[in-house]
Amino acid sequence: MTDVLKIENEKDLGKVAAKPRDLYEEIPLVFLTAYSLYWLHEWKVRRTIEAIAVLNWRLFPGKFAMVGFDEYPDAFRTNRSLLQMQPKYRNLLTGAAVKGFSLNERGMEKARELIEVFGVPVSGSGTALGDATRIRPAGKKLRDARSLEPEHEVARVRGSKLFDRWKQKGLSDRDLIHVHALLGIFDHTPSTVRTRAMKELEEAAAKTDDAEVRRFLGDIRKTFPDALKN
Repeated sequence: MTDVLKIENEKDLGKVAAKPRDLYEEIPLVFLTAYSLYWLHEWKVRRTIEAIAVLNWRLFPGKFAMVGFDEYPDAFRTNRSLLQMQPKYRNLLTGAAVKGFSLNERGMEKARELIEVFGVPVSGSGTALGDATRIRPAGKKLRDARSLEPEHEVARVRGSKLFDRWKQKGLSDRDLIHVHALLGIFDHTPSTVRTRAMKELEEAAAKTDDAEVRRFLGDIRKTFPDALKN
């Protein structure tokens, strides 16, 4: 397939049309951001925070528009997603704000899974902005990677800033932002997703028989009960 309309630079991102909200409503922001980053890779557009924030907003305005100002992207949400995609947390990308971001193979795989759900980006007139025939099929259906690799997830927990703080001086209310980062949740994340994220970490700790991580997760439940519900 030959693209009729091409994305050649950041200014062309305004051509991208939104995906139907019911398709992405329950998908975590980190995976939506992976989808956006995948296409910035494909289009060879600079993968800056600004470009990612704009494409997130164009594709998924229900998740990435500013509250009360739908015509503007919320760069803060994109920035938080990029933080949670770092190797210490979800391990989906590498890079930094000053140099730009790149998906690793794990991130590419999650993006391919979403391409099976959304298809390629399209313009406002419905013209495809990518070639679906070039995309290698994803190996698994979309689901949270935490349920797949318990050893990796326990290692991620141990490498988190929250775990370090817990070992040094315990947990306090000020650590809530680190709880959100560890679980991959936001203030607006549905309670079912919050509960599942915590349960999957607990299952990973049980499968690896890591008693210390189990105690740590138990303390999170006691200290931040509201983080696991809306």
